[in-house]
Amino acid sequence: MVVGIVGLGLMGGSFAKVIKKYKLASEVIGYDHNISHQKEAIELDLVQRVVTLNELKKADIIVLTIPVDAIIAFNKQLDDLPQTTTVIDFGSTKQMIVEALPQALKSHYIPAHPMTGTEKFGPSAAC
Repeated sequence: MVVGIVGLGLMGGSFAKVIKKYKLASEVIGYDHNISHQKEAIELDLVQRVVTLNELKKADIIVLTIPVDAIIAFNKQLDDLPQTTTVIDFGSTKQMIVEALPQALKSHYIPAHPMTGTEKFGPSAAC
């Protein structure tokens, strides 16, 4: 199973560490618009590799660990995913995300909340 994580900061990096620690996936891949976060996530071994959007769409599970407004925008790019791909968001609020969710994602989308966070950010904040 391949897990793709969008957003390689505190939440995404911490989630990646747990997946790798307990060997819950055969591969953990990352996607982040911040090039320094991409490099740092690789250096810290949070993900095996950073991928393009097209490569991300091949993951079995995609976890969105980015701000709510970014989740809403990003979901629009995922409306062509296979029904077998599960998408989970770690957004802090749900109403706006769920209301804006593309119809094609609704059957395989899990709105979740990690109940975590600190004043720290970036891949090095992962714990």
